[in-house]
Amino acid sequence: MGILWQDLRFGLRTLLKSPNYTLIAVFTLALGIGANTAIFSFVNSLFLRPLPVPNPDRVARLYAENAQGQKFDVFSYPNYADLRDRSQTLQALAAHRDVAASVGLGAGAENSQGEIVTGNYFQALGVNAAMGRALLPEDDQTPGAHPVVVISHAFWNRRLGADKNAVGSKIYINGHPFTVVGVMPEGFKGTYHAFTADFWAPMMMQAQVRPRGMTLDKRGWGWLKGTARLKPGVTLAEAQAELDRLTKQILQESPRGNDGVAGFRLYPASALPEEFRQGASGMLGFFMGVVGLVLLAACANIAGLMLARMTSRHREIAVRQSLGATRLRLVRQWLTESLLLALCGSAAGLIFALWAADSLMALAPPDFRNFSPVLSLDARALVFTLAVSVVAGVLCGIFPALRASRADLVTALKEGGSATAGGRHRSRLQQAFVVTQVAVSLVLLVVAGLLLRSLQNSVAFDPGFKTDNLLLAQIDLRRQGYSAEQGQAFYRQLTERLKSLPGVRAVTSALVVPLGEGRESRGFIIPGHVAPNGSRFTSIANNIVGPDYFAAMGIPLLRGRDFDERDAQPGAQPVAVINETMAQRFWPNGNAVGQSVQTTTNGPSIEIVGVVRDIKYYSLAEEPLPYVYASGAQSYTPDMTMHIRTAGDPKALMRAAQKEIESLDPNLAITGFTTFAELRQAPLFPGRAMATVSSLFGLLALLLAAVGVYGVTSYTVGQRTREVGIRIALGAQRGAILRLIIGQSVMITLIGVGVGLVAALALTRFLTSQLFGVSPTDPLTFVTIALLLTCVALLACFVPARRATKVDPMIALRRQ
Repeated sequence: MGILWQDLRFGLRTLLKSPNYTLIAVFTLALGIGANTAIFSFVNSLFLRPLPVPNPDRVARLYAENAQGQKFDVFSYPNYADLRDRSQTLQALAAHRDVAASVGLGAGAENSQGEIVTGNYFQALGVNAAMGRALLPEDDQTPGAHPVVVISHAFWNRRLGADKNAVGSKIYINGHPFTVVGVMPEGFKGTYHAFTADFWAPMMMQAQVRPRGMTLDKRGWGWLKGTARLKPGVTLAEAQAELDRLTKQILQESPRGNDGVAGFRLYPASALPEEFRQGASGMLGFFMGVVGLVLLAACANIAGLMLARMTSRHREIAVRQSLGATRLRLVRQWLTESLLLALCGSAAGLIFALWAADSLMALAPPDFRNFSPVLSLDARALVFTLAVSVVAGVLCGIFPALRASRADLVTALKEGGSATAGGRHRSRLQQAFVVTQVAVSLVLLVVAGLLLRSLQNSVAFDPGFKTDNLLLAQIDLRRQGYSAEQGQAFYRQLTERLKSLPGVRAVTSALVVPLGEGRESRGFIIPGHVAPNGSRFTSIANNIVGPDYFAAMGIPLLRGRDFDERDAQPGAQPVAVINETMAQRFWPNGNAVGQSVQTTTNGPSIEIVGVVRDIKYYSLAEEPLPYVYASGAQSYTPDMTMHIRTAGDPKALMRAAQKEIESLDPNLAITGFTTFAELRQAPLFPGRAMATVSSLFGLLALLLAAVGVYGVTSYTVGQRTREVGIRIALGAQRGAILRLIIGQSVMITLIGVGVGLVAALALTRFLTSQLFGVSPTDPLTFVTIALLLTCVALLACFVPARRATKVDPMIALRRQ
């Protein structure tokens, strides 16, 4: 221990004697270590950190599985009830489902996120209310009988002003009065703690809170999620064994409605819903790879700096060897210094990590506002940072340490001995570090270039309709209990009111927003066509649209007519408009206008009255697909999105449009109010975040590579000063000296570029799914980045090379 303490004190004194070197090294390592810690904080929050509930290891998620072993996190209420009532290994099995509802305190309402849960939900999580009480099983016995609700601490603060008398007060969910019976503790967010819920209502109030047509009595309707708490002493394997036995019983007793269900399976609880885990793990895996490469470049840079310092410390090393220091002791001393640098870098890196994590979340689109992972640096994150620091310290110091311990003792101590003994080996090692930095920089910049080009292509691509100046207001009248007649009248009045606003060019409505998250499909009977599976019904994507939809969206009508007033008359012939792909696929030799399709075997025929141009419906990369448009006047749906085309900035009309909606129904909350430009941010977020991160860290790696090239060139100039002096004395021109020095540095750079190109070609193929309109081996990107790196290297080595041309031959020749 005494020797270790001695090494630490000596290392600190040595670093303090070279403040410039120490600050540069600490700053470089802080960026590399901090970046790794920032990304790990996301991984930790979403995948590793246990739920903030008592005994989180006893909590599990329940999933259904199909015959192929694919899990899906929805199942029916009857299946849930059977498992809950028959299980002997589970202390509680709760069902729940996230909901979006209009929540108000009387007049006025806002769209809020919440959950409908079974009465044992809080028992399963093991959480009690901070004020009042949590929901109880008796609150969840009879449909519609107990309109009670538990609210979150955040909602209590934001909407109720932290009123101490909130328990017992009324709030209105979708216009229905609910009594607040409890306020949950601060920090409790619900089932998935990466997302925020404002309220929890009993499952038996589903018709009031989530009137989506889902029922509690049909076994074939899977729409619930499950969370279980194991009994004390019961393992997950034991609970799963019982679940397998119960599954067989349920499937034998109730095969009808369980056609796609092969079993139920328990998994350890996580903070992220299953539908987000795959996408999040892929993106975070990419980020971890990027920051890992940056740390590698930083370590190579520091190792190069440490090798350069050996020039000034060769006599110190020789003296210590002559006094009996063993090679192991010298290696340990150098590693101690590099570990001190890494630990100091990790301390600064923690600050950078917090800033970087917040900056990354700032890239998220507005639709991610309910996504709130806890990014605090807990013990696991600190241990990870310490581990990364140790690895970085070893990587930085091991090669310089081994090189320093092999110094030539006699040569180094000889009076006037060259300070560069062993310089050839040291130079080769420095060059290897620079090659590493250049290769890493090229890989990161190529990845960034491909992602940026893909993002640019996505933004500039024409989807077939007008995307500019489009305001979207998503409305769901089902929450307020509107009948079909009332709903039709509401949408007609709202359309006319919105059209009268100054700055509005066109107004229409639709069930599905193109390139949005919604998807609709329906089975159609098409005369003369049989589906590939032998069924009479062919599944075709469809939409329900309001009047003037095609004109407002800028979708050209190719043949026939648009929907008009005739279609809104009672008893009118059902009509549809199709896209050109559907017309060509099913009526290739004739005009599709005038043809008929059906949605049911004995249902009325639907006449095709028009054909419109294809657009991109779900993604920019999709192949052309058949599409059917139905008239909203004939196919009423309570949830529609108003499409408001404006002359200028659509955000400027947002408040005016909201007032018109409130004037028709003050208790109706808009479930989504955004511009189309903001709507497009959500699917573009992964690509934008990946491009931003790889660009920033690619530029950082480029800077480190430039510093490395500069350092190697400066070292080369110092080693060859005498040679340069002789060449100048013999008549060498400055241009020849410049080419001599720069040529060596450029050669190192080109080797690094070659290594980087090979690595990039191998790695970028994993980006195929993230690229649009650009190949993962795009020659333009590869050549441009390679030229950029070479130019930066030329600039980095020019300054020390130019200094070599000014060497005084007389001074250089006096050097020993």
